[in-house]
Amino acid sequence: VQSTGKMYKLFFLSAVLLISVSEAQLQLWQHYLTYLSGGKKHDFYGSGNLDSWWDNKVSHVVAIEGNYILYQEPNFAGKALIVLEGDAVPMSSDWNDKLSSVKFLGNGCVKRGIDFAGADIKRIPNVPTMDGCMKYCNEEQRCKSVAHDVPNRNCWIKTGERGARVNIKAGVDSASKSCYQKKAQLRLEKCVHNDYDFAGADIGSVSAADIPSCVKSCQGLANCKSIAFSKGTCWRKDKRLGANPRAKTDVHSVEMICVESC
Repeated sequence: VQSTGKMYKLFFLSAVLLISVSEAQLQLWQHYLTYLSGGKKHDFYGSGNLDSWWDNKVSHVVAIEGNYILYQEPNFAGKALIVLEGDAVPMSSDWNDKLSSVKFLGNGCVKRGIDFAGADIKRIPNVPTMDGCMKYCNEEQRCKSVAHDVPNRNCWIKTGERGARVNIKAGVDSASKSCYQKKAQLRLEKCVHNDYDFAGADIGSVSAADIPSCVKSCQGLANCKSIAFSKGTCWRKDKRLGANPRAKTDVHSVEMICVESC
């Protein structure tokens, strides 16, 4: 298999039955029976054409990590099929044993060049970034995903996890709210200094249920650069480390620049 770029995990089987993966790499299997009997397999990385051993011999696709477009012709030509991270796709009769090339679109929450079409709640104009688009989704309880028209700066918020259908469309990026929320939680966990107090430099305190709520209250203030949270109280600060950072039990502190840059 010819491929380029960083390793990403896509797993090919040849039966409708989904089998758990013990090796988290991109794998190709020629036949279901040979898979069960420990038969021939090959690891696939990045983008490229399938070689002669695998070309037109794949019948099931599972995207363990990353987003892909599958093509029926070499060099990313012919009929295309979108497979997003987490998908398990048994090939239909139109696709069975017809896969010839794979284009890796990247991983992460933002699906670049992919349109979550339909299921629109509304369009918001003049939104320059995906983060800005997702902010509108977070404010709408019904919203589960967004599509961001990058050249025209339009943000479409949607009721479906992937809109109503998934299309290939240049200039449009899409993302689900659930993925963004999970990534945001992971970023925040890396930024929390437990049992440490960014003391002083306070610009006021508010009640907060937890650390994420405290961070969110800081994000709404232009001069808020850090927070310290303890037992339901959130102190917002105008200095990155407060005025006198120090160890203190049951206090949790966060620099906003860490949350925004991770």
